[in-house]
Amino acid sequence: MSPIPSPPDYVTWLLTARCNFRCEHCYVSSRSWSGELSKNRVLKLVEEACEMGVKNLHLTGGEPLLREGIFEILAAAEEGVNVSLFTNLSAISREKARRLGSQGIRVFTSIDGAVKNTHEAVRGPGTWDVLMRNIRVLKEEGVSFTPIFSISRLNASEAGGFVQLAEKLGASSAVLLPVMPFGRAADKDWNADAYSCVKALRLADEAADRLGFNIILWCMPFASLIVRSHYVSWDSCRIEKNMDIGPGGEVLLCDTLDIVVSSVRSKSLSEAWRELRSSRILRKIVENNPCPDCSLRETCRGGCYARSYRLYGTFSNPDPLCPKILGASITR
Repeated sequence: MSPIPSPPDYVTWLLTARCNFRCEHCYVSSRSWSGELSKNRVLKLVEEACEMGVKNLHLTGGEPLLREGIFEILAAAEEGVNVSLFTNLSAISREKARRLGSQGIRVFTSIDGAVKNTHEAVRGPGTWDVLMRNIRVLKEEGVSFTPIFSISRLNASEAGGFVQLAEKLGASSAVLLPVMPFGRAADKDWNADAYSCVKALRLADEAADRLGFNIILWCMPFASLIVRSHYVSWDSCRIEKNMDIGPGGEVLLCDTLDIVVSSVRSKSLSEAWRELRSSRILRKIVENNPCPDCSLRETCRGGCYARSYRLYGTFSNPDPLCPKILGASITR
């Protein structure tokens, strides 16, 4: 048996497919899950993650606050593991917020517009007021939180306003990422394109620099072509070692793709991690660089392979949102 590779940089775990919202851009809404893992199995896997040396554990869904035993699961991670929770906050209460604060859990939530109408066009009527009220509860209970803005043609012009709103609300940082064209967003005509991403990144970059406020860009490793502020950082899934797990224990190639590589339903976390890292499909993605002549070839390495697969049906093409690929202007 091959040796266990070094632990994942991040484990992102979709704990449940249940959700009380029907967001227009939800990328997991169309999936057929095989049933949630039991609470005891989840707790055992969290214990294994700690033993493996996993440093970052991100729990999401669906809506994870609807998951049985969620606070027991959150508490199972040992000291030294950075645990975060993505929630739409509709199921939060002051007592739950206090528990999150006492356990040192970082909360992510979504704000999909700088104003109420834009946010509710994506997340539904009444969601804005509930969100703003419960963000205040988090703040009052000392919970560190980070809002996420999903870039689309509906809201790209509000990206700077979103950063300003996040800072005003007392967030520790803010995240921007493009709407992923899966699930309910698969065929939306307002999905992000290269032009809306460039617009949003420039506005967010300027606002972050002016406010001295940190923002993180997810799934946009081409960002250095556009942004200039040292308050802005970004990641690249082609060079990070991440593990994405579905509600039924499916180990996914990417949490946005319905491509199962292994499972932790009956296998240990380390066994499934070994299978993922040695899988032919992942090796092909990691080893292939569709942009060998680009100045970002060692950091971006072709960008988001999930978007490439969605558009082209292959992992061998560059990220369709890269401004270089589609010819969008990147001069300042």
